Order: sequence, then structure tokens, then C-alpha cells
Amino acid sequence: MPAPEQKVRLSFQLKVLVPVLAALVLLPSVTLWIVNGYISHQVQSEARQALDTAEAVFLNSLDIRTRNLVSRFRGLVNEPRFKGNASTGDAKTLNIYLRDLLDEFQDDTELVLFTPLAGTWLASAQRDAGTNLAEFQSAIAPSVRLAQSGALDARLIAVGGKTWNVVSIPVALSEGAAPIGALSVATRLGESAMQELKGLTHADIFLLAGETISASTIRRPVLPAALSASTAPAAGRRIVPVELEGEHYFALTDDYRPAGASGNLRYVLLSSFEARLRDLDRARLTLVSVSVAGILVSALAVWFLIRRITQPLLTLRDAAEAVGRGDFTRRIERFSDDECGAVAVAFNGMTENLQASRAELEKAVQSLKTTQAQLIQSEKLSAVGQFVAGVAHELNNPLTSVIGFSELLQATSTDPKQKEQLDHIARNAHRCHKIVHSLLGFSRQHEPERKLVRLQEVAEAVLELTAYDMRVNNITLVREYAADLPPLLGDSHQLQQVVLNIVSNARQALENFRRDGRIVLRTGATGDRVWLRIVDNGPGISPENLKKIFDPFFTTKPQGKGTGLGLSLSYGIVQEHRGAIRAESQPGVGTEFILEFPIAQQPAAPALFRADSTPPMPAAARTAKLRVLVIDDEESILHLVQEILVSDGHDVTAVNSGQAALELILQRDYDVIVSDWKMPGLSGINLYQELLTRKPAAAQRMLFMTGDVIKESFQDFLKQNRRICLPKPFALREFHAAIAGIAK
Repeated sequence: MPAPEQKVRLSFQLKVLVPVLAALVLLPSVTLWIVNGYISHQVQSEARQALDTAEAVFLNSLDIRTRNLVSRFRGLVNEPRFKGNASTGDAKTLNIYLRDLLDEFQDDTELVLFTPLAGTWLASAQRDAGTNLAEFQSAIAPSVRLAQSGALDARLIAVGGKTWNVVSIPVALSEGAAPIGALSVATRLGESAMQELKGLTHADIFLLAGETISASTIRRPVLPAALSASTAPAAGRRIVPVELEGEHYFALTDDYRPAGASGNLRYVLLSSFEARLRDLDRARLTLVSVSVAGILVSALAVWFLIRRITQPLLTLRDAAEAVGRGDFTRRIERFSDDECGAVAVAFNGMTENLQASRAELEKAVQSLKTTQAQLIQSEKLSAVGQFVAGVAHELNNPLTSVIGFSELLQATSTDPKQKEQLDHIARNAHRCHKIVHSLLGFSRQHEPERKLVRLQEVAEAVLELTAYDMRVNNITLVREYAADLPPLLGDSHQLQQVVLNIVSNARQALENFRRDGRIVLRTGATGDRVWLRIVDNGPGISPENLKKIFDPFFTTKPQGKGTGLGLSLSYGIVQEHRGAIRAESQPGVGTEFILEFPIAQQPAAPALFRADSTPPMPAAARTAKLRVLVIDDEESILHLVQEILVSDGHDVTAVNSGQAALELILQRDYDVIVSDWKMPGLSGINLYQELLTRKPAAAQRMLFMTGDVIKESFQDFLKQNRRICLPKPFALREFHAAIAGIAK
């Protein structure tokens, strides 16, 4: 009978040590694999992004070069000597003139060609006698035909294994006359130009005509074989990794076909990422070395600890499993006075703390989730509410005038009042247009531009946008603009962003500091610079904070109220305009921001403006003659409502403040009182509350109107007091219906 097979018995220490060592080896290996993959992907992604950027710079540089050549050569045909030679039609004379002209250029300009309307060239001059003029003329024939038809043409072509910038200019003997031919100037895209493009793009460049290299930053007679497949004419735009002479590159190939390009012209951009790969190899070697060292040290430490923990390990394991199941009442006895005994004491203390902390943690997590949700919702509602309120007020009031006067004009016959009403319509349409334009200007991102800008116009655009906030917060705006202030060269949208940041910060500082806030905007010029000073009488900035206000992410506002990027971005914008920005402040007195810019040399072009139109709306029914009091701080709305009511035959009194209205109401009775909801001083709600106390019957005759978003608190007020509020803009029929409802 065979003896029973004996199983290999492994010690508990070995059973623990083997898995731990396996984990110690596996974890760094997996980590190294993940990190290596991520870094490799990142390296390639950065290389692709660099190649995309190089392509954009390359195409833009070619476009700039073409435009510069157009600006340089387009005036040649207007020189008297050229016109005189061209009018004779003598080829010999023209040849001599064109050679002299070619000698004057002294650069990469290598060929000048004059082609009459008849077809083939009449005269030419060239630096390289090896250039085949017949082949060259055939290549530029489309450009010449455009110039002969009167259109200036510039394009990039490949002829004779070279790349050329060709500018074809229509030739006319007098202004407005029909062209008699075309002057073509060819500038070769030579080695110096290619090296300049390489310096701008930080990439090697090939320009291909078919399969022939017409220009290159690398001295190679033929295209490397690794790139041949990606440069086929039907390949389109491709980015492929290639290896050339042991170095790794990304190659971007595409057709060059901007407006005016001709021929089978492609370009190849090579961007090396070999240095990044070498850095990756060094990082990989460092990680492997550190991991191996860590594994060895960890293995020794684990082996030592296992020897010390073997005996109490089972007890601790059982207790730990119980705690893992949620039994925080489990305790273990102290089995020794050494470290293991201390572990037992610590374990018991830990379970006690866990038991107490778990309950507190669950309560705290729930409270934190609730608070976080409330905070996020509050911030969203606050931001949306402020934006909607401002837009609604600034747009709805002008729209009310436009709609109201349009309906009045439609309902009335032709008389002198129509001119006045049309004037109101136009002015309010202009205002609406300007507000929309300002809002779009601040909400959209614009490509940077440089135009003639006047500082007072920039300041006024910002003040128009913030006028409502300033008025309702009792902040006085003071304009101290210098007369005939010269313009600067800049981007009006970016400059408005700078002024808006400073003015908004001043408003936020003033609204909680004092009730009589004041912001002064001054402009002036000193020497060759214009300046704008923005002064407020707010709380000021402490000296230690004043040094850091232009640092990114620095803010003194409460958390969630600001990003700390406004003044930092403003500083960058001013620097881009070759200007300077600084701040001076005295705590408790106020702050002054000074913006300085260099004066532009050329005069500003006049601005154009177009007002939108709104179709007329039908009039509504009329009511019996009433005595009506109209209260609104907007002059156009006040005038509109007065015109509507007077045209209906009512006796109308119009005032622009709640205080003036209160005095009139206490002196006489009115059938209807039409009042704006929000006004400086005594608002519509305040007037209603005063009347409830002093003349309740008059309070019941009040009709509210508003251009703001009606908030929940105001809705509750209307429900509780059974009042009507007419939102702006409103139609005449709605207004008449509301008046009739109050007059019953």
C-alpha cells in the first residue's frame, strides 16, 4: 500500500512574507507601467500640440509675407517712369527698365515680368538665367489673367524646383482706365526665408511640388523615405510619427491651398520629441531604481515585523474582522508589555474613538452636504439674479418707449406731434442698441485688435453698462474729461474690461461702506501719454494688500465672491498696450487707479451707428376721462405714459420722484396713480406704504409698473395688498386694461 503523500507545510511567516513580497513587486511594477504610459502619452500629446502651433505660425507667417510683398510692390505701376515705358510698348526699353528695377531690390526678388493683354510677356528681367520663362509664365498665367482683368493677385507657386511668391499687379496708364497689361514680380522663398520660418515655428519645414522638394530647412536632395507615404497628394492632413537617423519626430503634412494658391503644393513640418523621450528614459530608470531599492528595504522590514507580530496576529485579526463588520464594541486583552501590548491598547482606544467618531462623522457629512448644496444654489441664484435684473432694467425701459410710441404713431393721424414721437422712438432705439452692443462686447471673446480709441469713449461705455447699479446703490458718478484728448492705439473691448474691473471693484467696496459713494473718472494728457484716473471714496486698501493687488488669485473679497483674477488680467492687458497701471490708496479715505497709455500718431476715424426699428402695434380701447398721476424716474417712460393718457382724454400729472408725488397726492385726489416700482429716493413700495398710513384711499388707486425682474418678495407684496404690477415693456391694450381695472 503506497504511503500517503505528504503535503509541504509552509511556516506562517513564509505564507505572509511571500504575498507581501509579491505585492511589493507588483505594485511598483503596475505603478511604473501606468506612469510610463501616461507620461508617454503626455509627451506625444505635447509634441502634437507643438506641431499644431507650429503649423498655425507657419501658415500665418506665409500669409504675412504675402501681404508684405503686396504692400511693397503694388505701387510700382504708379511710378511715372514705369507708366512712360509701358505706354510706348517698346520691349527693349521695358527690358532695360525692368533690369534696373530688379537691381534696386537687392534681395530674394529674382524675376520681373510685364505681360500685355495680347498674352505672352513683352519684357522681363531675371537674376538666374537658368529660369525657364516659358514654364514660369505658364505657372503664373492664372495670376496674370486676374491682374489683366483689373484685380491685384498674390500667390505661392512652385516652378523649376523652387518656391516663389508671385505678385501680379494690373497696369493702367491713368486712374480709372482699363488695364493694358500686368506686372508680375517673383520673390523666391529661399534658404534665409525658410530658416526664418524655422525660427518662428521651431520645426523643420519641407515645401513639395508633387514629389519634388521646392524649399526646405534641411539640406536634403530628396524627401526621406519615412515621409513618402504621408506626402502623397491624396493623403490630406496627417500627423504621423517618423524616425529619421535614429531620432523621433512627428511629421505634419497637408496641402497648401489658401486663397490664391495654385499647383500641387504641400508642406511638411517636422517636430522632434527625442529630448522628451530621453527625459522619459531617465525618469523610467530612476523609478525602477527607486522601486527596487524600496522593495528590498520593505521586504526586510516586513520580515522583521512578521517575526514580532506572529503570535498576537490572530487575535488582532479576529478583532479587526469584527470591527470591519461594524462591531465597534469589540475589545482585546493586553497580552504583553511590549510593543504588541501597546498595539492592543491602541487598538482598543481606536475602536472606542471610531465608535464615537462614526456617529459624529455621519452627522457632519450630512450637514456638509446640505450646506454645500445650499451654498452652490445660493451662488448660482445670486449671479443669475444680478445679471438678469440689470439686463431687464436697462433693456425693458427703452423697449417700452419704442413699443409705446410706435403704437401711438400707428393709431394717430399725421400731425406735428409725429415728429416728436419719432424722435423718442429713434433715441430709445439707439439706447437699446448701445446697451445690447455693450453687453455683447463684455460677454464675447474678441480677437485682439488695435484701433484708434479715445479714453473717454471707453469710460462712457462702461458707465452706461453700470449706470443702473450705481444709481440704485446711491453712488454718484463724476466725469472730468479733458477736451480734445488725443486717441491711443488699442483694443476697446480689452480696455473696457480693465475699466469695468476697476469700477466694479469700487462699487462693491462702496455699497457696504457708505451711503454717499462717489466715483470720479478723469482723463488728461501729459507729454506723449494719455491717462485715466478712477478715484473712489471707499474704504481704501491696506499697504500690505496694495503690494499684492495685481498678483493672480489674490483677493480680499469673501470666499465665493471673487476669483482674484480681475486686476491681474487688467495688468496684463495694460502691459500689452505698452501702458502702465498703478494704484494709490489711503485706508478709510479711498483708492485711486491710474492708467497711462502712449498717444497714437494718426487721427481717429469717425464711428458709425445704426438704429434698429420696431414694427407698430395696434392701439387698445379707451376709458372715461380720469385724473391720473404718473410717477417714473425714466423721462422717456414718463413722457410715453403721459402721451398715452392725454391722447385718451385724461387729465394727467407727471412727476419723476416718489417724494414729489406724495406731496401732490396729499393735496388732491386722483382716480389712478401709476408708479414705477424702483426709483431713487422714495420708491413705489415706499410711497404705497406712506399712503396706507396717511391716505389709504389713494393707496388703493395705485398701479405699479417695472422693468426689473419681479422677485418673489415683490410678488408676495402684490398678493398681500391685492395690487397690480404691469411689467415693461407693455402694449397699449395691456396698459388700457390695467387703467380700467384700477378705475372701476
